[in-house]
Amino acid sequence: MRILRALAGLILGIVVFAGLLHFLIVVNFFQRLQDPEVYRLAIDEIDAYNRVYDEVLVYEALKVQTKDLLNGVDIEMQEEAVGVLRDVMPPAYLREQTENNIERFTGFLIRDRKELNFYVQLKEPLSRVEPAILKRVDKVIDELEINEPGRPDCSLLSLQTLAAESAAPFARLSEGKLPESAPSLDILTRECRHREFDSWFDRVLNDRAMTSEAARILEKEKENLRQSFVDGETRAFLKLAVAPLLTPLIDDAVRDVRRDLQPGDRLDLLEKLSENSEDISRQDIDEQAETLRDTASAANGVGRIVALVLVIVGSLLLAAIHFPRPADMLRWPGVALLMGGGVCLIVGLVVNSSIPGRIKDAIVRPTSYSSEIPIAAINLAGDLVESFVRQVTAGFIPGAVAVMVIGGVLVVSSLASGGFWSLVRRVLPGSGDDSRR
Repeated sequence: MRILRALAGLILGIVVFAGLLHFLIVVNFFQRLQDPEVYRLAIDEIDAYNRVYDEVLVYEALKVQTKDLLNGVDIEMQEEAVGVLRDVMPPAYLREQTENNIERFTGFLIRDRKELNFYVQLKEPLSRVEPAILKRVDKVIDELEINEPGRPDCSLLSLQTLAAESAAPFARLSEGKLPESAPSLDILTRECRHREFDSWFDRVLNDRAMTSEAARILEKEKENLRQSFVDGETRAFLKLAVAPLLTPLIDDAVRDVRRDLQPGDRLDLLEKLSENSEDISRQDIDEQAETLRDTASAANGVGRIVALVLVIVGSLLLAAIHFPRPADMLRWPGVALLMGGGVCLIVGLVVNSSIPGRIKDAIVRPTSYSSEIPIAAINLAGDLVESFVRQVTAGFIPGAVAVMVIGGVLVVSSLASGGFWSLVRRVLPGSGDDSRR
């Protein structure tokens, strides 16, 4: 009987341990995988939204891509370009879109949504493109080098010179390029600017540097430009010309972007991923997502119930095989719970402390990355994955400690059960005679 009890105790102890491992570690992992707050904490922990602008987009190799995002408007300074992007898609917008996609993903995992969809609503950012670019261009004009003249006059040479030098920045603006310098209107006297505006403006429109489209636009803006020209306000004059020259370029580019979007200016991220990948299709993505959802449902549903049953029934059977000895009936289930909870605590601590760093290293170390991928982007991805894995593998400590406490209480109770049981047998009628027999 002792051998049978020992063998049964070993088997039942393993059963209790397996149930605890699944209940405290596996179920905890999948429950946290379904919790939107876990994703938010991981993102906020590394300040991901601000790092996109402060570390990734300032990388020189992204200048061409940044220019494309700005719809072909050539902002020379990468810092200025990043500033435009921050105005168009501020961190608050990135947070909103990211958290919406987190809700879609977790909703899919818990079967509140039938299909997995990741998408970004671009209606608001596209509406902010034009004012954001014009605002930044105005800032560039405020810092633009103005070629100061000598003594103002009203000679034909001065008129011709001012017209030729003014045509160049207008032509650059009509092509989406910012001027590097501009002539001062003070080369002419105020009386001359007032009297000769029409003649000077015609010279500008007919200059060889001007494109027909730029000339057509400026012709419509002639009266709007007159007063600032007469007042000699060079920067204000340029700013008035910026909006009509750049707006058609911006509008065309925004229309090009909208052609690739779904109704409502929605960008389907999974569709884009499958289009740009040679190794994965949308069907592959859906199949893998369905597998993950089925695994999470099984772990948190039937698997969770089975694990709980294994722990409870296994503990009760451990007590039953030691009947009628009360001390052993309390001690061995307590030992199983105490040791099982302790092992789960150790396993959880090891996983939570070592696995996230290893996964990050696996992301940032490969040498197969293109040289055009900024190191800052790779580091950001590594930090984000590390933070997420750390968050999703946490949360096991309260459950493990609670199981250990229950096990400890049972073990301590077993130590005092002998005296308590002796007292009960003395109190119960006939128990003493029965014991002697």
